[in-house]
Amino acid sequence: MQNLPVELQLQIVSFLDTCTSLSRFTHDRSLWLGLIPRMSHILPRPLSESEIATLSTLELEHMIKTAMYVEQVWLLPRKDSFLVKERCDSDDIENSIPRVRYLAFVSDHYLLSLGSEGKINLWKINDVFAPFAAEVFVTYASSTWYPCAYHLNATGSVLAIALTHVELVAARVLTISLDTGSSSESGPPILVTQGEFSIFPPQVIRAIDADLELALLSNTALSFEVVNWRTKAQATIALRANDPGDLVSLWNGITAMRICGPYILVFRMHTVEAYPLPSHIFSGVEERSDILPQLTFRFPHTMTYRRVSLTKTTCIKDDESETYGLSALANDLFHGIFHFHVKLTIRPMAVASPQFIAAPLPEDLSPPLAPPVPFGIVQDTRTFVSAWALGDYGRRGIWVARSRTSMIRTVVAFTNPPDVINTLGEARVWSDDSLQANVDSERPRLINGQVVHDIPLRDDITVCAVSDTTGRMALASWAGSITIL
Repeated sequence: MQNLPVELQLQIVSFLDTCTSLSRFTHDRSLWLGLIPRMSHILPRPLSESEIATLSTLELEHMIKTAMYVEQVWLLPRKDSFLVKERCDSDDIENSIPRVRYLAFVSDHYLLSLGSEGKINLWKINDVFAPFAAEVFVTYASSTWYPCAYHLNATGSVLAIALTHVELVAARVLTISLDTGSSSESGPPILVTQGEFSIFPPQVIRAIDADLELALLSNTALSFEVVNWRTKAQATIALRANDPGDLVSLWNGITAMRICGPYILVFRMHTVEAYPLPSHIFSGVEERSDILPQLTFRFPHTMTYRRVSLTKTTCIKDDESETYGLSALANDLFHGIFHFHVKLTIRPMAVASPQFIAAPLPEDLSPPLAPPVPFGIVQDTRTFVSAWALGDYGRRGIWVARSRTSMIRTVVAFTNPPDVINTLGEARVWSDDSLQANVDSERPRLINGQVVHDIPLRDDITVCAVSDTTGRMALASWAGSITIL
């Protein structure tokens, strides 16, 4: 049986449960362990040996069957939808802003919604093989504190949520335990305040890190802040200076931020920049301004990304370096959707502090921040794209669009190669003001998007989310309704 194709093996195994004499075969751990290497192309992410060792036989079986099922149905039309939350028609809420600011699948078992009117909702989602249901896990509402960012810690047990005061004078970080092993007798889960710190307009919290207890705040076009909400240590970091006379760079605002190892990745409208974490931020120093060396890559001058969807950060370590990577999905109004990968390589130095090389590097030494690789592209300026998202691992993604003459919106789904890192050598790279291949002038591959669902035009979808593992999609409308496909 081991020599049969994976799909046929699973088909046979699915019938063994009905046969008492053969059902014990499915409980053989070696069967499922043998399937994992052969199914790496459909698993949402690579699994380490230590991760596999912690999984029971039943968990291995469920993981493989789920991956096979999601791979088969991901690009198929979805006729059924589940309404998680009704639209909000209250006259007390300003109509100029969408009701839902952020939407995300958390640990593949939860759906998180951060509302612009001060509401937090967390639903527990059932298994993909069971009839769909969403159970309210946590709900929170405040008229003075508005949620603005979230982060799941490395172990997946604690979800942190940042909120800002309505008068923009303070910020607060709440956490909730997602430990499913805790007893249900202890009562419903609660949000716990972990820290508060002061903010000042026009500061905006762009990201938080639950493990490092850090918040990243965009400020002006000249700087950004890093705040440790436990020690109150703070650093103001100068952004890359605009080129004299370059009008385009004057409108190079921050769209997203992410901590990658010892660096802070800053995604701006025209550039991707990396700044080292300030050394004092984990100490008791309350506030200090730092002018830190930075690594910058500038997109072609015609590209403007006002919003970007990021995956989780991966880290590959060896004896010589640590390589951090993540994928991003962005939309340019005039050029279409771009999916690119950012790689940051950290090499140990023989000196105490990091070194940054401004001069051209030798050919045998690549720069720490590699040029973002445009992994896929959709060039269709005839449609208006209102929302887009990648899964946590970058395996799958969606966008919502409508054409100029159509009365419906379409949900378009696509699949990415399972391992972006290993395909970078063959991927396309940026060159001057055009997209070119490493060896020829071929452009990045076209994203093969498939329409999987239609939505009435009146349902203005403003934010969406994707789960790589379960294949589920979540859509939030301007009026606040949330639907899962």
